[in-house]
Amino acid sequence: MILSLGVDTFAQAPHLFEHDYPSVTEENPTIRALMDSVSVDGIEATIAHLCSYYNRRCDSRHIYDVQDWLVARYNSLEGIDTVVLHDFKIHKEGYPEETADNVLAIQWGTTTPEEFVICGAHYDSWNGDTTDPDTVRAPGADDNATGVAGIWETARLLSRHKFDRTIIYANWNAEELGLIGSAVYAKECADNLMDIVGYFNMDMNGYLREGSEIHMDVVYVNQDSLLAKMFFEVCHIYFPDMPVRQNWMPHGDSDFSSFNRNGYAALHPFEDVWASSPYIHTRQDVLGLSVNNLAQSRQFAQINLGAVAHLAGLNNTAVEENKTTSVAMYPNPTKDVVQILAEDGLRHVVIYNLLGQQIEAKSLNGENRCTICTSGFAPGVYLVKVSTIKGVSNQRLVIK
Repeated sequence: MILSLGVDTFAQAPHLFEHDYPSVTEENPTIRALMDSVSVDGIEATIAHLCSYYNRRCDSRHIYDVQDWLVARYNSLEGIDTVVLHDFKIHKEGYPEETADNVLAIQWGTTTPEEFVICGAHYDSWNGDTTDPDTVRAPGADDNATGVAGIWETARLLSRHKFDRTIIYANWNAEELGLIGSAVYAKECADNLMDIVGYFNMDMNGYLREGSEIHMDVVYVNQDSLLAKMFFEVCHIYFPDMPVRQNWMPHGDSDFSSFNRNGYAALHPFEDVWASSPYIHTRQDVLGLSVNNLAQSRQFAQINLGAVAHLAGLNNTAVEENKTTSVAMYPNPTKDVVQILAEDGLRHVVIYNLLGQQIEAKSLNGENRCTICTSGFAPGVYLVKVSTIKGVSNQRLVIK
C-alpha cells in the first residue's frame, strides 16, 4: 500500500485530457464473436516464433530480425493503414545508442481519428548471463512473447472492422533496459498534446502456479480508476467467473508507467503478481515451462481486444456504407501541393501527423476545391479529415 501511494504521488502526472469512458453493461455480440475468434493456436505459434530467435536483447544483432518480422506481419493486415518505425536512442552507459525501433501499426478512426486508443507490449527479451549480447540465449516466452502475441491477435481481428477512434497496436523495444522505447514515445506524445484516451499494456500472462485458477491482476494508479472501471466491466460482463483484482507489482515495472507518467490513463493486466513466472530473464523462459497455461494467455488477449473495441467505439456500419461523402485528393503521394475536391462542398480540412498532432487546418464556405501547400511537411504518412456539407471523410496522404 505504501508503494502504491508513493506511485500515485510521485509517478503519475496530471491527466493531459479528461474523457468519459463507456459503461459496459451487456455484451456486444460483434465484440463477443471477435473475442471467441482469438486463437490459442495462433498465440502459441507467435510465442514459438519469437522464441526461435536466439535472443531478443535490444543490444544484440538478432533484434533487427524481430523488428523486420513484426513490420511484415502487420503490413499483411488489410485494415492497418500504416506501419511506423519509431526511432529512439538508448543513452545508457555500456549499451549501443542505436537499436531496433518501436513498431507501431495504426488503424485510423472514422469519426474522431484525433483521439487514440493504444495497446502495446514489449518485444525485447533479457538474459544477462554473458557480456556478449549476441551469444546469450534469451527466448523470452512469458516475458514477453505472450504480450506480443496478445497484441497481434487483437490487431488481426479488430483490423477487420471500423472504429470511431484511432487504434495503435504498439510493439516496444528496450523495455528491459528501463522502459526506454515506450518512455521516449509517450513523452513525444505528451509534448505534441496527442489525445490518448487510454493505454492497455500486455506483459506476462502465460504462467499459472499449479493448483491456481485462471485470474488477472490489474496494475494501475488510483488516478486512472475511471479507465479501470470500464476495464473491470469488460472483464465481469464477458468473463463473469474469472477473478479480477487491482494489485501492485512487488518488483519491476512495465510500459504502462511510461504513459501514466506522461499524463495518460494506463492499465497493466498481469498474471499473479505474487506468483509470476520464476523463469523469466533466463534460458528457461520457454513454452511449456514458463508459459504453462495458454488458456490464460487467450483470455488475457480476449479481454484486451474487448477493452480496446469498447473504448475505440466499434462502428457496426459496413465500410462501403460509412463513406458518407465523395472526396478526391491528388496527387497522392505528393511533395509540394495537394488538391482536395468534394462534390458536396467543403467545410473543414484538418491534417494530422502520426503523433496525432494537428499540423494544418482550413475552414471553407462550401467551395468544391481546396489547395494545400505541403512543401513544409516532413516525408511520411498523414491523416486528412475532410468535412463536407453531407458528412466526413478520412483520407490517407503520403508526402514524399
